[in-house]
Amino acid sequence: MTTVTIAGQELHVVDRGNGDPVVFLHAFPFNAAMWEYQYAALEADHRVIGIDLPGFGSSPAPANPKAASMDAWADLVVGVFDELGLDQPTVVAASMGGYLAFAMVRRHLDKVGPLVLVATRPKSDDVDTWEKRTGQQQALEGGEDLATLAKGMVENLLSQGSLERPELVEYVLALMQHNLPEGWIAALEAMKNRPDAMGALRGMPRKTLVVAGELDRITPLAESTLITRLVADGRLTVVKDSSHLPNLENPVEFNEVLTGFLASLAEPEPETTPEGAGAEVSGAEAPETLERS
Repeated sequence: MTTVTIAGQELHVVDRGNGDPVVFLHAFPFNAAMWEYQYAALEADHRVIGIDLPGFGSSPAPANPKAASMDAWADLVVGVFDELGLDQPTVVAASMGGYLAFAMVRRHLDKVGPLVLVATRPKSDDVDTWEKRTGQQQALEGGEDLATLAKGMVENLLSQGSLERPELVEYVLALMQHNLPEGWIAALEAMKNRPDAMGALRGMPRKTLVVAGELDRITPLAESTLITRLVADGRLTVVKDSSHLPNLENPVEFNEVLTGFLASLAEPEPETTPEGAGAEVSGAEAPETLERS
């Protein structure tokens, strides 16, 4: 573990293993520890990097939470890339982390490598969601404790089967509470004011794996499918028996999907077929690939 300071903001960074780098961006309201199962699976042959965003995990609170934005956070993350000498690493991003990855695509595409987008959506918040996030901010500013808010959120984050596993529920709640109120407020501000990402993703050239939880009530499958249709090279995989946190609810299958994608990146690109050679249909759009795990 290490600490870096970017633009005056101290950030706690998990940095383990050796090999091709894989950067993990956490969901809300979690921290870099949510990826521990993935670090353990990859660190033998990959360099794994997890970043606690401002006010989450071991990173200090931001100076002005209400000034937070996905664009500013994208600049912080790219600053970490530069500080650690990372050249277009693979980025694995869940939910809010996906919103951050979209901002990185928009502002710093030259710094970003292949993407793994987990339980995230390209559209901006609707009015109801914006108002809900504002209400959460007001509750925190009024002294509401994180434990109460976390308990109110957990049922939407996990599948029914996951909710029946008390050790998993306790672990998820612990991750949600190991953060600062200022971090929650900043993240809510950044999320509710983020722009629509469909324009940035349309034709985006980086190889992209989209991972959806089979039972996700927060991010419907249609949102994940939309991403694969927007990017130039996208594939969708659905992880069974999981909701919004497939990497925690079904880590074995999630890790199989992730390691398979990383292995595919090392394979040589197929030779391009000369124009007109062996083509029976011309001008047809290739459908996105859908896999179920």
